[in-house]
Amino acid sequence: MKLIKSSEISGRILTLMEESNERVILISPYMKIAKWYKLVKKLDELKSRGVLLEIYVRDDPNNQATYQDLDQLALPYKKIAHLHSKLYLNEHQGIVTSMNLLLSSEINSLEIGLATETWSEYDELSAYYHRHFQKGKPIQLDSVTGPQNSDLDQFVKSIKEALLLSSRNSWFWLEGITLNISTGGNNYRLSIIDGNLNITTGLRPVSKSKQGKLPPLSSIAGKVSDLTNMKVRMQTSPGSNRVLLTGQSCDKLQSASISRILESESVSIRDAAVRFIKATDDPLLWQVPYIKQQTS
Repeated sequence: MKLIKSSEISGRILTLMEESNERVILISPYMKIAKWYKLVKKLDELKSRGVLLEIYVRDDPNNQATYQDLDQLALPYKKIAHLHSKLYLNEHQGIVTSMNLLLSSEINSLEIGLATETWSEYDELSAYYHRHFQKGKPIQLDSVTGPQNSDLDQFVKSIKEALLLSSRNSWFWLEGITLNISTGGNNYRLSIIDGNLNITTGLRPVSKSKQGKLPPLSSIAGKVSDLTNMKVRMQTSPGSNRVLLTGQSCDKLQSASISRILESESVSIRDAAVRFIKATDDPLLWQVPYIKQQTS
């Protein structure tokens, strides 16, 4: 982690927002920004660029000024009991600091901040966020009847237990027909579309210094395909060092969606998800060129 000077903290937070392509997470117990015009402009730019914004503030009857300020700006937010953390994240960098998003703090307060320098540091902050904030909607089957339908809670529990066997913690949340899984290092999106299980993740090379030594994408895709028995495609994200990887099951499913999984297919879907996560949630994937083993 790199120390940020007190006079530079607000600027670094604005830069973090400016350099985001996917999401910005603002965790600040107290916020008063309606007259902080530079920050408001950055928030407007996030919306125009389609960047997902999440705001978390302290749940406290005495925090009405924060709620009124955010309501005035029509910014959605979530209230968290006992919140004291100040954490700011985009998809590739994190800042942890003593500074609330208050214009008065930006002008008058002596603050301290630290910015991530490595993916390991970022992953630790990301895991903290997923564990305490992004708890998602309760994962329940929605009005599904019949003995052949498995409980999605049990399905999620079985994935979590399987990942724990390989020393991987995981956090889950449901967005519409998509089940999201975070391992702290990577995020995975599971869905069933037209009878096929689809799993997508955005992967990052181990470090920027090693990008020139990465094996070809086709080699990585071939390795993941062999390990998962899925059709795999990969593409780079323009303007980013991320690689988007998608796996699709070869066999057709009868399950209607990820929240309507038939009991007879629950185990096979779970195993496919776990294989995909284990195959891709591994830094060694980027370090060694893959040569497919020939069978006699």
